[in-house]
Amino acid sequence: MREIEWAPLNVPLRRRLETLCAFGWMSLFLFGELWMLFYYFYLLIFGGLLAKTFCLIYGAFIYYDRKAGTNGGRGQGVKWFRNLFCWKLFQTYFPATLHKTVDLPADRNYIFAAFPHGVLSTGTFLNFATDTTGFYKLFPGIRSRPCTLNFHFIIPFFREVLLSWGLASCASKSVMSMLTASNNPQHPVNRKDGRTANAVVLVVGGAAESLHCRPGSYRLVLKNRKGFCKIAIQSGASVVPVINFGEVDLFDQPPNPIGSGLRNFQEWVKNTTGIAPAAFRGRGFFQYTYGIIPRRRPLNTVIGAPIHTQKNDKPTQADIDDLHEKFCKSLVDLFNTHKSKYVKDHKNVQVVLE
Repeated sequence: MREIEWAPLNVPLRRRLETLCAFGWMSLFLFGELWMLFYYFYLLIFGGLLAKTFCLIYGAFIYYDRKAGTNGGRGQGVKWFRNLFCWKLFQTYFPATLHKTVDLPADRNYIFAAFPHGVLSTGTFLNFATDTTGFYKLFPGIRSRPCTLNFHFIIPFFREVLLSWGLASCASKSVMSMLTASNNPQHPVNRKDGRTANAVVLVVGGAAESLHCRPGSYRLVLKNRKGFCKIAIQSGASVVPVINFGEVDLFDQPPNPIGSGLRNFQEWVKNTTGIAPAAFRGRGFFQYTYGIIPRRRPLNTVIGAPIHTQKNDKPTQADIDDLHEKFCKSLVDLFNTHKSKYVKDHKNVQVVLE
């Protein structure tokens, strides 16, 4: 049993609000989806005539719009929603900062392959699903299009939140639709928001990588993840390595080595639902030892140099393997180049590809 470290009483109001927003974000992702689903059926079954009518119409709309995620979502999302003050408070809670290493021209599309996943991909969310860290100022003309699992887009109410952030499905059809979009400035979509390129953000390690999440451990699930390389070649998109330094420091987990009872249970749930039940431990409102709130640690997201591809509708396995090898080297080089600035005890911390 760890000794509880209590928070001081004289914490400034701004920091209290930041912590509240961090709690709200975690609650939304941990419980919001299930709560919204139950609330929808509660209104449908027990609500009045108006509520039932709304649920029937909304249910019909969800069925009609069921392919919104796999068709590439709804563009860059809703600007005012991506700029809500609560997201800014959440960003300054850590704080989260975005760093670019090279300019990216807006005359082509990109796959941003982001690592590590962490528990809930907090750095990826703040940098690419909100406008709080200045992505559009650093990379003018490029839309950030983060992706998640497709089943989220059929959950009532929750799907509207995701689409308002600009999220889309990580299914190959969805990714291809965004990567093959026209870069012509006169294209109707591009004329609407003034941007001519998409940066599809994939957290390649996914649920499997979240089970490795613990402070100082950069174990990345990548060796057998080559689908994004195939799609990049088929679409002619450039692949960009992205490192979220500090993502693994937000939570801790109990030991879960392969073969242990905990790990077997986590793997079973992951294989059954696609969601990895990480047994994470963060902090609470008034103490820093236990809770679901991420710890207040700096998040530094570094966007590396692009690896360009030659469009080929039918790439060979050798083509895919070659791009994958180049990407792995580029990712490791990016980590080693910048870890001294953003990782404590960086000399003893290495990135491991699994």
